[in-house]
Amino acid sequence: MIVSLSSIITLLGLWFVLRKYFTAGITILTLLLLALGTNFFLMTVYSGAVQASILLALMVVVVWMTQRWYEKPHWTEALILGLAIGSLVFIKASGFASVLLFFFWGAYNKETFARKWRFFALHKQQLVLVFLLFFIGILLRMIFPEALQGSWFCDYTQHKRVIYLLAPNLWLVLFSIKNGWLIYTPLVLFSIPGFYILAERNKPIFYSTFLYSLTFILLLASSPDVATPDNFSQQRMSEIFAVLFIPIGYFISWILEGRWIRKTVYGLVLLTITALSLFQTWQYRTKILNPWFTTTKYYQAVFLKTHINQSTRMLQEFWNLDMSSYLANESDFKVSTIVFDGFDNTPGAFSGHIQEKIFYNGKGAMRLDSGLRFTPDVSMKLSRLPAVYPLGIRLTANVFSETDFKDNPANMVITLRHQGQLYRYKPLALQELSLPKGKWNRVKLDYVIPRMYDPNDDLIPFLWYAGSSAMYVDDLKVEVYVVGD
Repeated sequence: MIVSLSSIITLLGLWFVLRKYFTAGITILTLLLLALGTNFFLMTVYSGAVQASILLALMVVVVWMTQRWYEKPHWTEALILGLAIGSLVFIKASGFASVLLFFFWGAYNKETFARKWRFFALHKQQLVLVFLLFFIGILLRMIFPEALQGSWFCDYTQHKRVIYLLAPNLWLVLFSIKNGWLIYTPLVLFSIPGFYILAERNKPIFYSTFLYSLTFILLLASSPDVATPDNFSQQRMSEIFAVLFIPIGYFISWILEGRWIRKTVYGLVLLTITALSLFQTWQYRTKILNPWFTTTKYYQAVFLKTHINQSTRMLQEFWNLDMSSYLANESDFKVSTIVFDGFDNTPGAFSGHIQEKIFYNGKGAMRLDSGLRFTPDVSMKLSRLPAVYPLGIRLTANVFSETDFKDNPANMVITLRHQGQLYRYKPLALQELSLPKGKWNRVKLDYVIPRMYDPNDDLIPFLWYAGSSAMYVDDLKVEVYVVGD
């Protein structure tokens, strides 16, 4: 439902944006290319990547309301625009680029900037509202980084992300054979000549759209999260479509203005690229392609193939793994235990919560309640772990509750910490597992360390009890999974 609503907003908003510059025919063709030639098809038809779909819809609203506000400034447009920009930056750090699009819209030289300042002065109260909502989004992100954990806003990682400078993951974002944006969504390459045509025909919006696109890509490539191939065709990039399909629309317009040779050649190229994107999406859905395991040789072997054999699968990084879950087939790994606590003799501040009445193994178990919400700290530096990729982590424990877990929620959590900030936060809500009360239940949470990380970052696994009664924990264990020879 959320994805469907986001998709409707995206298509409707882009229709109004594009119709300002193109005929109805070119607009329809541009939207068809968006729908069929990008991962928008995957997000909409298969309801995947909910966060990406929401962010794309929000960015479309930003472009749409920016366009309307500069034409006829009203409080309604200013309010919606500010809320959309604030939401973007709250959900995702790269959403900051959206404010640049708004600020530079319509300006490209000294004269137009002077005109813009006079325009701002005439409507300064509405301008203040937009920037106030933008700064509220930043403030909320800083104060409540975990406010929406577990909701559809958090498809990927925890809100308060770590940002490294100089876009170290740019190559992986664009050209990785696992999920590189330009490899699996090559249609966006046509935005490059499109920007050239846009600069010639509509200079007032060229600088703002180009600056937004460049800044967004660099900000996104500065996040360590994007180095992990956990999504197809870099779905994190999807919100940029709200802007890139303006220059793509200009490129399509240029094609249709030409003679039949230009129309035929470029028409066939666009049709071929769109068909390739749809086919690769089908390969992903049928598990022929998997971002975790695709190698260059494997990609070449399965290119345009509908069936693959065992020898072809061996060209993947880990050919015999269960494609639906990285740690599903335990026989493919060397497993070592790095933490085990049976809570028989836990010293210090936790000793008062060790009881011997209810336990799974040994002599006792830990009681979590309103006086103690978290299991003892078993965090460790990533430098202590094997320097391989991918590296799997599994947190397991036995849990017991005398009351229904649905009434007394609890979570298993694994997260990383960089210079005091948490990122790649992954929770598992025990109340969603239908665990029976009055019995011991074995629960687990699997986690994959990202490709690029700071060895001084901390790995933090724990159980968190949020109920009003009590939960008992026994045999807490943290294991490392390394692919075997």
